Amino acid sequence: MSVVLAAVLMAAAAGVPEFANPGFEQISDQTGVPEGWSFTSLPGKPDLVRYAGEAPAAGRESRALVITVAANHPAQTVAYNAHQDVTGFVAGKTYRASANVQTKGLRSLPMVVVQCLDASGKNCLAFARSPERKLDGDVDQWERVHANVKVPEGTSIFRLRIGIPSDGNAGGLALIDDITITEAE
Repeated sequence: MSVVLAAVLMAAAAGVPEFANPGFEQISDQTGVPEGWSFTSLPGKPDLVRYAGEAPAAGRESRALVITVAANHPAQTVAYNAHQDVTGFVAGKTYRASANVQTKGLRSLPMVVVQCLDASGKNCLAFARSPERKLDGDVDQWERVHANVKVPEGTSIFRLRIGIPSDGNAGGLALIDDITITEAE
């Protein structure tokens, strides 16, 4: 136990960001979604998006987060994402948040977003998003997407978001896995 505590304290002292369930392996028995993450949906319309932890399949040894946009989604732009607040970051350092993604029926590549917020959680001090890319077909092989952010002084909340916009993606799905946050060079 003391070895684990020492490792956690050394990681925190080194400014290594930490967050829960980066590979989506822990699934809630009650909800079927990955534990440690929060999920967005339109108020009163949770049926327009579905989040699930998918079991391993052919060519994959671990679970992945699956985000599915309903085929009847209205022409309303919404960023559907899983998110959580990251601990252990250090102001002044630059970090790269990245994830593996695959798609079926999407017109845009899934995104990784980082927000640096003040203590109130209302003022965004920095924002980074992986590059947007339109898709002409499915992404059948894992592709890595990333966003780099330099954490400004005054940041109290480092929020990680991963997901897809609804615009043009009705009826499509994203698989997301193996999220990392590393210090960028």
